[in-house]
Amino acid sequence: MSLFVIIGHDVANSSAQRLITRAEHIERLQALSREDRLVIAGPTPIEHGKSDMSGSLIIAEFDSIEAAQAWANDEPYLRDGVYSHVDIKPFIQALPAPTDKVAAS
Repeated sequence: MSLFVIIGHDVANSSAQRLITRAEHIERLQALSREDRLVIAGPTPIEHGKSDMSGSLIIAEFDSIEAAQAWANDEPYLRDGVYSHVDIKPFIQALPAPTDKVAAS
């Protein structure tokens, strides 16, 4: 598997819909985490300390960019209009040095 970064871009005034859809969004991220595929995920605030978000960043393992796109296409925030769109790019973790899951087993 390879790493991909998924960047969700919020529509203006997305806070109310984010709250409505958040539990389903978080469950999908927790599923990735349970599968040991999630590196990091979180919202990108417009300003620290404020509730308005500009989007989200997710870095996770997928078999291909097509698999990452398929996962993102099913994202509740995209479906319910929190995100206007998502960008997906291949990602290589340089620092901190990634741990070798095989060696750790």
